[in-house]
Amino acid sequence: MTYSNQFDKARSMILKANQEKYELWKSEVLFSWQWWLIFILFISLVTLWICLRKKESTQRLLYVGIVVGILSLFLDILGNFFGLWDYQYELIPAAPWFAPWDIVLIPVFITLLIQWKPKISPLIKSVLFAGSSSFIGLPILTFLGFYVPLNWEYYYSFPINLVIYLIGHNIAFKTTRYKQL
Repeated sequence: MTYSNQFDKARSMILKANQEKYELWKSEVLFSWQWWLIFILFISLVTLWICLRKKESTQRLLYVGIVVGILSLFLDILGNFFGLWDYQYELIPAAPWFAPWDIVLIPVFITLLIQWKPKISPLIKSVLFAGSSSFIGLPILTFLGFYVPLNWEYYYSFPINLVIYLIGHNIAFKTTRYKQL
C-alpha cells in the first residue's frame, strides 16, 4: 500500500469517527444539562469580563486574552490528539477541546488577575492561577464528567499553567501604557 493510499484510508477513518461523534453529540449532548451548563458558563464569563475589565485597557487585555487563549487551545488540542485527556461534553461537536476553558475561562481569569492589584508579584499570581486551575478547576470538570484525564495527572498541568500566566503577564507588561491596567 502506498503512502497516498494509507493517508486516504486514515482520512476516511477520521471522517467516519467524526460522523459517529456528531451523531452521539446530537443525541446525547446537545441541550443536555451539561451542554446548558457549558453554554451558560461561556456567556457568563464573557459578560463578567466585559463588566470587570478596565475599559481603557480593553485592547491590551484582549491581546493578552487572545494570545493565552490560542496557546491554551494549541496545548489542549495536542493533549487530546495524543490521548492524554478527553472531553465528554462539548459546546460544539467539531471541537476536540473544551472551548469555554481554553478560549474564555483561562483568558478571562488571566486578564482579570493581571489588572487586579498590579503591584503583586507576577510569580504569586501565576501560582494562584496555576494552583486554582490545576487543583480546583480540573477536578471539578472531572467530577462533573466534562474532563477525563487518560494519561495525565492534575499536577502535570501546574507548571504549564504557571508558564501560560507568565506569558500573558509579560505580554501585558511589554505593551505600551501598561500603567493603565
